[in-house]
Amino acid sequence: MPERKAYIGLSGLFAVTLSLTAAAIAEDTHPGYSAFQRCVVCHQADGRGIPGAFPPLKGHIARIATLDEGRAYLIAVLHTGLMGPLQVAGRVYVGVMPAQVPGNDYRQLSQILNYAVEVIDAESGDDDWRPFTAEEVAQRLGVGLPNKMHGVAALRQRLDSQYPELFQAEAAQVKE
Repeated sequence: MPERKAYIGLSGLFAVTLSLTAAAIAEDTHPGYSAFQRCVVCHQADGRGIPGAFPPLKGHIARIATLDEGRAYLIAVLHTGLMGPLQVAGRVYVGVMPAQVPGNDYRQLSQILNYAVEVIDAESGDDDWRPFTAEEVAQRLGVGLPNKMHGVAALRQRLDSQYPELFQAEAAQVKE
């Protein structure tokens, strides 16, 4: 009987390893995986951030991406950067996030956002989600999204005042 228990235990371990490997392969093959690696330094590979230093993406970015104003904000943050205090999951973060996409690589910007929503924050997504496209990014940047960090911060404040649950409701979901 001990051999059978060992066999069952090993087969269970193999199944878990196989499923984790499949998830890792799915992440690695996502079109935004490579570009998202620049975000990992601050926001971490799992999107949980570093408490007190860099805010989490996990737990709210998918909900932000379902709102028209939220999509504009996310595009502006990556394209222009963000500076100043902001509150996420009950913590205040004060810092600077520089622009993350060199030049006007709209395809890369859309891929980073799609990776953040589809992989990093997949658990928070809903049926209203639609992937970002290079065309959407170009169109939104062409119609007057803020091109200065203080303008992006003002966009964040408007979004936060209209939808305060976007940045606060995930406090229980994002464990340290």
